[in-house]
Formats: sequence, structure tokens, C-alpha cells
Amino acid sequence: MKKIALQIRNNVYYPFAEEDLERTKEYQNNQVVRAEITGVKHPRSLKQIGGYFASCQTVANNNESPGWQTKLQVDFQCRVATRFYDPNLIIAQPNGNIAFNYWSISYDNLSHIKANRYFDGAYPILAAKIGTTVEDLLRNTGG
Repeated sequence: MKKIALQIRNNVYYPFAEEDLERTKEYQNNQVVRAEITGVKHPRSLKQIGGYFASCQTVANNNESPGWQTKLQVDFQCRVATRFYDPNLIIAQPNGNIAFNYWSISYDNLSHIKANRYFDGAYPILAAKIGTTVEDLLRNTGG
């Protein structure tokens, strides 16, 4: 199953971003496909999450720290720094290490309020990592 973000324009569904368009190319023209459609029921948007990941990519492109080299690594580092984990799923391993289950920021797993709290904590970390202000980071990445 493929997940493709769509946007409605003039009552027609269009791929939202370039990567969504690429995913649609796996299907033939006029092929019938089955879709389960859900909409954003609150102010949280694809633009918001896209801006966050654009900020993560900017940080990845502008530092040389190990573990901060891709947008997904930067995102993970933000989750660690903000302690964005499920306190009910902390696992003590036999060797004494502790494993955390970090929450996903996907629409299905995170409410609007919780997402905003996460972003409010993550943006200062992102900005500090590359020596800029949150305002400049957001202005340059659309976050």
C-alpha cells in the first residue's frame, strides 16, 4: 500500500508534493485504485510538517556533527533532545541500557496540540545547532 498526500482543487484530487507525484507513477493511466481518505480536522497541515522537515534538512546541510547529517537524523536528534518519547514504553535492557520508544509526528499518531508543543521545543534546538535564530530558520524554510 502506498501513502500519497493529495490536495483537492476544483473537486479533483491532485498529488500534494513532488514525492507524492512520483508515487502515483507506479500506477497506469485510468487504472482504478482504492483509497482511504482522511482529512486534517484541525489547523495542523502538510505545510506545517513540510516546513519542519525542510528545517531539519537545512540543519543537516549546514553542520558536520555525526548523527546530524540527514533530515531524518536531525529529526531523531530533536526527538531525543525534547524527550519526545512514550513514558509508558521505556525498556530496561539486561545490560543496563535504557531504550525509549519515540513518538511519531505523523497525523495518525499525534494531535494538533501535541504537535505544536513538539515543534515549539524542536525549533530552538534546530536553530541553535546551526547558530541562527528560530525566526530566521522559519523564514528561510517555511516552517
